[in-house]
Formats: sequence, structure tokens, C-alpha cells
Amino acid sequence: MNWVAWCAYAGMTVALPTALWRLPLAMGATLGTPDAWRQEQEIPGAGAWYLLLLSAMQLAAIGCMFFLTIEPRKVTPRWLPPRPGRYVPAVVSGAGSAGALVLALLVAMSIIAWDKVDPFAGTDYNAWAWLCAVCYLLAALWPPLLGAASVGYLHRHRPSSAPEQP
Repeated sequence: MNWVAWCAYAGMTVALPTALWRLPLAMGATLGTPDAWRQEQEIPGAGAWYLLLLSAMQLAAIGCMFFLTIEPRKVTPRWLPPRPGRYVPAVVSGAGSAGALVLALLVAMSIIAWDKVDPFAGTDYNAWAWLCAVCYLLAALWPPLLGAASVGYLHRHRPSSAPEQP
């Protein structure tokens, strides 16, 4: 496996725990979170729908990372002429790079406001709190892994600079 695919798979792996952490909360499991936090977040209720939507979006973004692990010819529709098909790596890499920048911003904002992000802020940390913290700490690795995979994908699949034959 090449390093681009390794970064993409590692990025998917570190992003998955936070999405999976939110799902039981949305379905009514407390996971040791304080009652006051669940009331403030409206869980159960509108906050549960927010958690489901956030996890669904994150799982979709994780799924999109699979494009960084496959050859561009496999994702280029056959009906697309060969010349525009050369831009598929740029589109895939550009989307991944933009996603990495947005994720890096979200991680930075979460770190700055960790006391508002962490459901266990101001409480004694128990096993649930540590599990939550580990899930979110792993997610902080997602942006650099996605960025490296995106840049590496473009570098690996960039069109050759040889002139086209008529």
C-alpha cells in the first residue's frame, strides 16, 4: 500500500470514533454524560437530530475519502471525454484539500472552546469521559491525514506534461 492510501485509510480510521460516539447519544443512551449537559443540548429532542445529522455528514465525508485510495480511471465516467477526465485527480484532490482546511478550522475552534465541546467539562472524569476525550483527540488527526492524502493523490495522479499527440 502506498503512503497516500495509508494516510486516507488512517484518516478514515481516526475520524470514525467521534461519529460512532454520537450515535448512541442520539438514540437515547447517556454514555455517562451529565443530565445538565443533555438538557442543555436538548437530548432527547432536537439535539438528537443534530447529532444524527452531524454523524451522517461525518460518515459521508469519511466515505468520500475512499476516492483518494483508488485510481482516477475507476471514478471517471466512461462517457466523459479523455481530456476532461484528466481533471478528475485535481477535483478529487481539491475537494479533499478544502475539506482538510475546513476540518482544521473546526478542530482549532473546538480546542479553543473545549469546555463548551466537552460534555464532561467541569465534572470528574470517569471512563466514559476518557472514552469521549480519546475519540475527539483521534479526530484531531483527521485534517492533517486528509490533507496529506489529498496532496499526495494529486501528485501521484497528475497528468503527464508530455504534449498530446494529434
